[in-house]
Amino acid sequence: MTKQNDIENIDIIYVKQDPEKHVDIFQEGKQTYYGISTIPAWKYGLGHISNPLKMFFRFYKINKKKYDYIVAESPWGGIVALMLKLFRKSSVVIYEDMDYYPGFYTKSKIRNIIVNMFEKIVMRHSDLIITVGQELRTLRRTYTKKEIKVIPNGVKFNTFYNGIKHKPEHDLTMIYMGKLDDWAGVDLPIKAMPQLIKIIPNIKYLIIGEGPSEKKLKEMAKQLGVEKNVEFLGLKSYEELPYYLSKADIGIATFQPIPLMKYAFTLKVVEYGAAGLPVIATRIGETKRYIEDYQTGLTISYDVQEFIDKVKMIFENKTLYDQLSNNGIKRAQELDWDNLLQNRYEIINKFLSEKAL
Repeated sequence: MTKQNDIENIDIIYVKQDPEKHVDIFQEGKQTYYGISTIPAWKYGLGHISNPLKMFFRFYKINKKKYDYIVAESPWGGIVALMLKLFRKSSVVIYEDMDYYPGFYTKSKIRNIIVNMFEKIVMRHSDLIITVGQELRTLRRTYTKKEIKVIPNGVKFNTFYNGIKHKPEHDLTMIYMGKLDDWAGVDLPIKAMPQLIKIIPNIKYLIIGEGPSEKKLKEMAKQLGVEKNVEFLGLKSYEELPYYLSKADIGIATFQPIPLMKYAFTLKVVEYGAAGLPVIATRIGETKRYIEDYQTGLTISYDVQEFIDKVKMIFENKTLYDQLSNNGIKRAQELDWDNLLQNRYEIINKFLSEKAL
């Protein structure tokens, strides 16, 4: 948005964790940042209610400006935006629908109910909704009759593509990058490794990221005797990812088949494609749609033997590998962030022009 000449300034509200100072304000070019503290929060999941209230009141108290429109992300951000609209900060709220957030709260009924309620409120009262995938759009249409635009997640194409032009020699290597949580299904390839090693003795599995399942995954690799073939690399910066992808051959997205992953449009499947890596992914939701529609990889049910069969298929068939690799690169180039964000800007401008008539 900062690249658009007709936008003079952008105010950005974000959450910070500082019990001493409720608000931080700083400016960078057109952008003014408002860091709003939300702690201490109510217990038992009720912080989901108290935090948006704190965000709103602390921002409203110090900021008297009015806006052409407000863009919100996440159900909590959507609630803050709608409250600002209610208090006449703007007449337009645009909601960026990035995920199915109740899916993150399967272990807490209270949190799930609150977040689900927030999503429905935001969908029904936002003026424009831009979502990341067809599955989410279908779901959101059960909440609202408004038109919902789809702009998928994308990639800094040149960053990933240029990073793999000179691939170092290496043994067949699979790679996962992302959060290490149960829903991510990082365990499935580890469970497959004892059998894969019999077929491809030097096969490697690189795991980039951190999360609550990390300790359990490391223990699993040790118990299965495959710790030499499974390498945990920890958290890496965005700029470092192309280097590690250049050392890999197959991208992993074996998510557990749960509602959260049905609606998610994960960045990693596009980033794998930009790096020329065929993807092996669970046959679920938006991930299935992307991979099968554009033939950028192979899909499986959440099954160890099927995973092994697909790895073997890719390993043994160079023609198939090259076809999937080229398809991934081609589709990722179409989803370069510059293209997608320009499209988003044009959608917003058209909506505002029609609303003004």
